[in-house]
Order: sequence, then C-alpha cells, then structure tokens
Amino acid sequence: MLTADGLTKRYGRFTAIEDISFTLHAGEVLGLVGESGSGKSTTVRCLVGLTKPDAGQVRYAGPKFRRGVQMVFQDPYASLNPRMTVAEIVGEGLLVHGIEKSSAGRRSRVGGLLEQVGLDKSDMDRYPRSFSGGQRQRIAIARAIAVEPKVLICDEPVSALDVSVQAQVVNVLRDMKLELGLSILFIAHDLAVVRYLCDRLVVLDGGRIAETGTREQIYANPRAPYTKSLLAAVPVPDPAAERLRRSAR
Repeated sequence: MLTADGLTKRYGRFTAIEDISFTLHAGEVLGLVGESGSGKSTTVRCLVGLTKPDAGQVRYAGPKFRRGVQMVFQDPYASLNPRMTVAEIVGEGLLVHGIEKSSAGRRSRVGGLLEQVGLDKSDMDRYPRSFSGGQRQRIAIARAIAVEPKVLICDEPVSALDVSVQAQVVNVLRDMKLELGLSILFIAHDLAVVRYLCDRLVVLDGGRIAETGTREQIYANPRAPYTKSLLAAVPVPDPAAERLRRSAR
C-alpha cells in the first residue's frame, strides 16, 4: 500500500535519515521503532509530504493520497482544535473531501464513527477540553477513519498517555484494522506495545535501518546489537524475573 524507497534527508551536514526503504503491505501493521533521534519523525514527515527528501521517493498504491493516507498524531492535547466541537473535528474531512456535504448527514456519520471507537454519539457537541487524553485519541482516530482511508500512520499515538489507557487505544487501533481492513504504520519506541500490535518491524538506529523482520523473528532472534539493546530495556511484568534479568547483565 505504501512504499518508502531510498529516503534520505540531510539538514546541512547532519544526515537525519539515509537510504530508508520499506513497504507497508495491505492489511498489515508495520512497526517503525527506535529511540529518540533514530529518524522516525523525519521518515514520517517525508512519507506524508511535510518534508521533501533529498533522495528517494514515496509510492502509494491508491488513487488519492490525501484521502487514502491519514494520520493519528502523538499528542492528543495538541492535535485537536480546542475551538471546534467533536462533530466539527470528525466531520471536517467528510466536508473537505466531498463525502458528505449535508450537515445532517455529517452528524449522522460522526455519531456512528464515535460509537465505532468506543465513545457515545452524544459526545459530538462537546469540546476537546472536556475529554481525557485517551478519549481525545479516540476522537483523533475517528477523525482519521472518517474519510475511509486505506493507510493509517500512527506517530507514537500512545506515548503521551497513561499506561492504564494505552492498551485501550491500541485495542481500538487493532479493532479498526480488522473491521476496516486498514494498513497501519505504527511508529513507537515502546517495544512492549509494538509486540502486541505489529506484524512486522523496521528498526531504526541513527537514521539508518538496523534490521527488519517479522515480530517473531525480531523478538526471538534479533540480529543487530542495537535491536538487542532495545529489547533488553523492555520491562518484564514479573518483578522476580526482572530482578533476575538485571542481575544477569
């Protein structure tokens, strides 16, 4: 559905990413993982056209990129316009893309979308300030899927949320993938979340790809030293096992 082919971006003498190539296949969740500064944000900006790469190209299999590729941003407190109601936020894409031009039709669609992500249709006349972070991210997901995209790019969508609500948002994304047949590019640094959601992984280190593979391959038999260090940093839920692991280092 979406292919990055040799993406390279430099800022002066600093190379943010170099020769980044991967393909997001139809119906899969691909994880793009790495620590801060690994090149994840620059890669995403090149993918969606916010930054022009110095080399390489992005290919999308569908006919209308701006409708077919939608984003869920990292910070649910900054990505929703505080002056707009939920109905306006979620329904804006329906109007812009000419999907539903009547106000009544948009409200009906918005109500259904809110229920689809686990909210209530009565929420549509409220403003973002009256929702929690997890609820705001559900609104952002509803806005993204409103225009019936083929690809959803999720830029660390749970990193700004409390651990208690991260799983809820991840479950919404997984449900949307299954119900709508979405292809999802999931950007993250938390490998525990990635393991639960993603089918394949692309590991970035210093602006380059360290390794790629299926979830099973990466977690069972990581090849790159950088990937091994990322996995070693993932907390173990069992306190006794975590103490044993730390003592063995």
